[in-house]
Amino acid sequence: MRKVILLIGLFAAVAVLSQVGAVTQLTVKWAYNTSAAIPGKSFGAGHQSPVTVWDIDGDGVNEIIWGTRRGDSKRLWCIKADGKTLKWIYPPIAENGLPGDPTSKVSLVDVNNDGKYEIILGGRGGVLHCINADGSVRWKFNNPQNSEMHGGAQALDVDADGKVDFFIQDSVGFIYRLTNDGQLVWTSFQCGKGNQGQTTICDIDRDGEYDVLWASQDFNVYCISAQTGSEKWRFNTGANLQTNQVIVADVNKDGEYEAIVWNDLCQVFCISFFGTEVWRWDNPKGLQGRICICQAMGDVDADGSMDMAIMSDVGAYVIDIGGASPKTKPYSCNFTDMSLKGTIPAGAVTQGFSSYQLIADIDGDNNQEILWLAPYPIVMDGKTGAIEAYYLNDNVAVGARQESGGWFGDVDKDGKSEWIVELNGKSHPQTMTYCLTLNGKFPADSPWPEYYHSAYPASYQNAQSWLTLKTPASNSLWFPMPEVLLPAIAAMIGVALLRRK
Repeated sequence: MRKVILLIGLFAAVAVLSQVGAVTQLTVKWAYNTSAAIPGKSFGAGHQSPVTVWDIDGDGVNEIIWGTRRGDSKRLWCIKADGKTLKWIYPPIAENGLPGDPTSKVSLVDVNNDGKYEIILGGRGGVLHCINADGSVRWKFNNPQNSEMHGGAQALDVDADGKVDFFIQDSVGFIYRLTNDGQLVWTSFQCGKGNQGQTTICDIDRDGEYDVLWASQDFNVYCISAQTGSEKWRFNTGANLQTNQVIVADVNKDGEYEAIVWNDLCQVFCISFFGTEVWRWDNPKGLQGRICICQAMGDVDADGSMDMAIMSDVGAYVIDIGGASPKTKPYSCNFTDMSLKGTIPAGAVTQGFSSYQLIADIDGDNNQEILWLAPYPIVMDGKTGAIEAYYLNDNVAVGARQESGGWFGDVDKDGKSEWIVELNGKSHPQTMTYCLTLNGKFPADSPWPEYYHSAYPASYQNAQSWLTLKTPASNSLWFPMPEVLLPAIAAMIGVALLRRK
């Protein structure tokens, strides 16, 4: 009997070793250390303030922009795509830092229709900053309640006057609409608790006028008029919606938009365009745990149906949301358990506030991978759930939540796919921003290449076949547009371009 037990144990050990052996390390193309950039200063990780990549100054080379909050921090950083060259820091290092943590991606917006993009940044300091491409200030908006404004500002011309409108939410329950130069247009009613995600701007009911949707910590999803701020409907999910976005998408290809949200009871809801429940997904094991921040969406297994990659406190799941009701894929995983079993290195954590996953073909095999941060980078095959790669070094803090999201694309235009992430260090000086690769070809299909919102201008998105989901403008969540709407959207863009001329 003892020999049988030993033999079974040997087979189990070989199985684990073979699985670990099949997993490779991502390659580091470069790593940028903010603490090393400024002598005598120490900078740690940001929080929900991942990189945005775009050629903001028009010199043909991409810039990488992100926020930090630890140590001598609370600043915005801009470096070149080479991962070496510091362009500027905002505020400059000789000045006081930001009034609060930068807790969102920046939004890139051409605020005055001159063909140049400005940088929009909110955060915990009660100030919305509009920054020029060289890091200087263009204007600021001070929150009337002196409240935090966590999520990224959404920007879209909602009244067809040829000028962009800004929408921002705060932590005491208000939504604000601003003009292109930062002047207040209206303030919404105050909902029951604060809102820490970002608004979603869309015409969810296709009545020809834009709507503003957001998820609140008072359990409700709200839909209001972008023109007036008046309420159209609300939907109670029964639990806290923590720092959540609202994905508006035609998930079931019926030509109508649905709203997708998630809550602290490990539930996902599909809500109709008029505010009623279409379906809900409950944890298949009956477990309850937070689903926070933003979940990634895309067809991960090429079966023609939309999927969601979900990170919660009790497991990471992939669910098919493209049908009449949601279906859970068979390969749910718990990174904490996988780390304890030796499938992946020690220190991985399954945690609701580590929800920064992307979906992209990072290795160039024409199949989608899910790029998790738990807290170190983990690459999973979208179809089978097999772990393909990871990245970890001795400087990276493990056993805790990830602090910020990532970006997928070709940052240096060398034809290779890259994944840029900031990984919290065991000490502030060990925190670094890494450019990782599996040397996959680029362009490579991706439905969800950035943490929660797009920084790409609509004109660029429309020309890129590798972006398998589009957005109506920069700063919007990725989502698929119903085909019946595409002619109308094209006409709207044409009118806007004519007005600019």
